[in-house]
Order: sequence, then C-alpha cells, then structure tokens
Amino acid sequence: MQPSIDIKDLPNKNFHKICVVGGGITGAMMVLLLKKSNFFKLNEIGWIKPHLKSPNDLRTTFFNKTSLDLLDSFNILKKLKKDDYTSVKKIKVFGINNASPLVWDYKDSNTKLGAVIKNNIVLNAIEEQIKDIKKYDSFITNTQCSNFERTLFLENKTCVNTHLVISADGKNSYLRKLLSINTINKNIKHIALSGFLKLSKNHDFTAIQAFTDLGPIGILPFENKNLVNFVQSIEESKYEKTPFKENPEKFLCDELNKFFSHINLQFSSIKKINNIENKLSYWNLDLNFIINPTSLRTILIGDAAHSIHPLAGQGLNLSFSDCISALNAIRNCLKFGNDLGDKSILKLYKQERLPKTIAMTAFTDLIFFGFTSTSHNTRTLLTKGMENLNKTNLKNIFRDLASI
Repeated sequence: MQPSIDIKDLPNKNFHKICVVGGGITGAMMVLLLKKSNFFKLNEIGWIKPHLKSPNDLRTTFFNKTSLDLLDSFNILKKLKKDDYTSVKKIKVFGINNASPLVWDYKDSNTKLGAVIKNNIVLNAIEEQIKDIKKYDSFITNTQCSNFERTLFLENKTCVNTHLVISADGKNSYLRKLLSINTINKNIKHIALSGFLKLSKNHDFTAIQAFTDLGPIGILPFENKNLVNFVQSIEESKYEKTPFKENPEKFLCDELNKFFSHINLQFSSIKKINNIENKLSYWNLDLNFIINPTSLRTILIGDAAHSIHPLAGQGLNLSFSDCISALNAIRNCLKFGNDLGDKSILKLYKQERLPKTIAMTAFTDLIFFGFTSTSHNTRTLLTKGMENLNKTNLKNIFRDLASI
C-alpha cells in the first residue's frame, strides 16, 4: 500500500453514500441498478470511471437468459439494432475423436439459450441511462477507512468519501491490492487469442465450444451471417512455436478445419469486419479466485472478485449475478435501518455469491483441466461421458449451472 495521505492536503473533497469503482459493463450495470432501486438520491451515488480508449471495439459477449432478462427490464434490448444482437438458438459442445457433441436446442426447451451482443453496444446503452450520475475520470491511488466512511484517493488529487464501495475494477483490481484481500492465483500457462473468422456456411445461430488439440475454443455467431467471434485458449509453449507466430490466423484455421472436417465445417481468415481491420487480441489467462470478496465497507464484484476460464462464456453473466446479489444485500440492510458499512451487508453478499462462484469455478476447472490433460485416456473418458450425457436430461444441469 502507498503511504497514507492527509485528506486536508486534498483540495477536492466529495461525498456519496455509495460509490462504484470500474468503468466496464459490470460497473455500469451496478450503477444502473443502484439508480433504478430508488434507495438513493442521484447525488448519493458516485462512479469512479477512468476513461479508457477502446476504439473500434467489436468484441462480443454471450448473455444467458438471466442476463437478457436483466437487460430487458431496462428496455435495453428493444433499443438494439438488428446487427447488434444475434440470438443463440443452439449450443454444441465438442469433445475429441469426432465424438457426437452435447447439444442444446431452443426448439427442445422452453428456456431461451441466450444471445450474443457487442460489448460496446451494451455499455453505451447502459451509460445513456446513468449519464446523470456523478463520474470521476481518474484512477484510485490509495484508500483509508474510518468507523464511518471509506476514503478513496484519486490520481487527479480528488478524494471521495463514501459509506460503501462496490469495486468492479477488473481481475487486476488495484483496490483489491490496496485492501490486501487474499487472492489465489492460478497460472494455467495458457494464452487467450480472440478475433473473427469466416465460416464456409451460415452459422445457423449456433454457439460452439470445442476442445481441440490446440486448446479449448469458444465460437460465437456474429450478426446474421457466416461470421463468428472466437476466443481460443492455447498453451504458451504452442503459442511460442514458429508456425503459429508466422501466421496465427492460418495456423488456427488449419487446426479448426482438421477438427471439424467430419461435419464439413471450414474456417478462413478475414481481413476486415464491418470495414474495420480484424486484429487479433492476446492476453495471459492468469486466473484468480477470491475466498472472501469483501473488506471494510467494500464489496468486490465481477472480475475483481473472480476470474474464470472463458471456455464457458460465463464471466459477464456471473458478474451480473454479483450485481443483483450486492443490491439484495443493500436492500436487506436498509430495510432494518442499518448503516451501509454494516457487516451484515458483507456477510449476506458473501453467503449468496460464494457458493455459486465456487460451483462455476469448479465446473470450468474440471472441464478445462480434464480436456487439456496430457492423458489421452482422461480426455477420451470425458468425451464418452458427454456422449452418454447427451442421451439424457441430465445434460440440462450444465445449462442450468450456466444461468446462476
């Protein structure tokens, strides 16, 4: 932690009953929920939202039924244009050895499977509804806590006093580090690679999860065409090899074409998407697990509280559930007239979210480590299990787990 700062030395002092940290979709959704709850006046909510440049962001996210219902409750879905929203009518999970995939089909269920929406579209739609909330365009550099308030010191020499902080500042949360919240780091020695590819036929509104020799890949339908947005998890050792480095798109397409040859599905690279150059994104898949996502007058939500492998496509859905749980804990606290810093808020939030976070983390870890195991027998066993599961209604356990 940085040296303590005397509040008297700071010219710009502000107070809000509750303050959200983090400018991504999770932070924005938390602010919107607080505003619509009517628990607070507008000037009682603060939002620390550093401006980050993200031009031409075409990344997409899979929103499950629960998350879609949340967006719909704020009339966000109705305002989306046709090309902003791609329904997911079928989900297929492929194991190895050309085995039959696990399949969820909207026709066979009364439950929506979900939709793929561009990240910046959702963020802009949420921000439009909370533009009357006080924003601070700066980073947190330090924090202190008294019996009555938590003080957040910002890089622009502003300080914000608040009764409760809800932190959604990402998996590398600096506030979490300042609070010395214990974090279990999982270095899985994989790199995430994301971008867009073209299919040899229409995607038919199908989302795909496949466990290839290269590593797990999630493939999401993009718009109503034959384009897909993918996230490939690849071992660091394979990532560093010359064939991959020289032409990653070609190398990836060759691997996928071999894997999906039994269903005549072919992939090819694409130079531009919506007249924007298609550049691949890379990041290290160092994952975190936090046993206690709370501290004095502070709640962690989203990636600040947990970061799971993207193979299940459930990171943001889990984060939206965090937002709902945080609001429920606040509602319960205010109902009994307690201070927002009361430990009951932290306790309720932890009790509601931790079991579900552990369940999702355990599920994704089991699938990831099982299918990336060096043991061919282990991977074959899991694939056989998928084939058998596909013949029963037990497979819906995975669908229901993805909605928590």
